[in-house]
Amino acid sequence: MVMERMDESIIGMMNELSDEDTQPAAIRFGPKGKNRLDVVSKSFITVGEERIPMEDKLVLDDLVQIRLPKTFSIMSPEVAALKYPSERRPSLIYTNETASINLAFTYTESKLTESPEQLRAFMDVMKQILRRTQPLARWQEEGIREIAGSHIGFFEFVAPALDTDIYNLISFVSLQGRALLCTFNCTEQELSDWKQVGWGIMDSLSIVSTESDENAKGEGNL
Repeated sequence: MVMERMDESIIGMMNELSDEDTQPAAIRFGPKGKNRLDVVSKSFITVGEERIPMEDKLVLDDLVQIRLPKTFSIMSPEVAALKYPSERRPSLIYTNETASINLAFTYTESKLTESPEQLRAFMDVMKQILRRTQPLARWQEEGIREIAGSHIGFFEFVAPALDTDIYNLISFVSLQGRALLCTFNCTEQELSDWKQVGWGIMDSLSIVSTESDENAKGEGNL
């Protein structure tokens, strides 16, 4: 089995995400998926009646680059504790002023290589966990896509919360041999304005090559 043990931080995050199968997006959109980066590539985006400036941001010790609204800020520990009561909450969360639109990063201890086969096996385990923790979730899309040279898996679903339904888009990627989960979520009421933006943000995610990475690649070519 690819993974003998699932990192507890993943299970904790899944429990915080507040039984229908779907045809994999890799089938419907082709093996490289459908890139929607152009939605967020401009200096400003329009969401509803609001004009929002965008910027490229380095996160997780500058190992990951992603494009975000400049108006987003890191969620305070106090607000994070309310929205993610588990101690295994995501390690980094960017949010809007009302904390209704969030982008969370969970860098786990679970081993994950860049192999599409291992990524699929990892996603299969994740889906089993989600089906147990979110039995009422409405699944929309799932698949593996190639973006900026990296294979990135994703799940897209809507899950019930206390007073509203929450849209979730989760990306899975290998970062230095470990699984990184990046989650975009918003309330279902805001979905029509933010869904394409969320996809664009996810499509902007890229792993920053380090000098050690380049050396390793060079050694592997000898």
